[in-house]
Amino acid sequence: MPNESKGRISGMFGSAYRDGKLLADTVEVVAPVQLGRITVPAVGSADESYKQGRTTREGSLRVHKYDSSWEMELYALLSTSDDERRARRDAGNPLNPAFAIVLKLDDPEAYGVERWQLDGVRCWNFQMGFSGGDEITEREYQITWEMERPLTTFVKTVDSRGQARAQYVVGSP
Repeated sequence: MPNESKGRISGMFGSAYRDGKLLADTVEVVAPVQLGRITVPAVGSADESYKQGRTTREGSLRVHKYDSSWEMELYALLSTSDDERRARRDAGNPLNPAFAIVLKLDDPEAYGVERWQLDGVRCWNFQMGFSGGDEITEREYQITWEMERPLTTFVKTVDSRGQARAQYVVGSP
C-alpha cells in the first residue's frame, strides 16, 4: 500500500495569476473567509446560542520585491486628489480598480490540482523601506475581495485496482 501522506498538497507548488499572467513575485496568499457570529441569549436561562452574522473576506498577498509595480499602483491611488479620482472614474479609468486573482495549487505528487478565483480584489496598504539584512525584500499587502469561486476542485477516490485518483467535482484540470 502506497504512503498516503505523500498525497498531501504542498504550498510550495502554489501560484497566483492576475489577468491571466503569473504573479511571479507572489510567495504567499492568505485568503480566509470569516463567518461572523451573533450571540443569541436564551431568555430565562444562563445559556446562549449563536447564529451566523456577516461574512468578511480579508487577507494578505506577500511578494518578493523585484520592481515597483505594486507600490506604483497603490501610490497612484494615494497621490491623486478626490477630484482627479472622480474625473478618472467618469472617464471609465478608475484608480485601484478591483481585479481578480486565480490561486492554483498543483503539487505533482498530490492527487490533483485545485484552483480558486478571488473576484473584486483590492489592496489596502502601501509600503516603502528596506532591511539591511541578506534576505530578499518582501512586501505584504492587505487585501479584500468580494467573492470567491472554485474553478477546479477534486476529491480523492480509489479505483478498482486500489489506486488513489482525483475525481474532479468542479471544473477540470
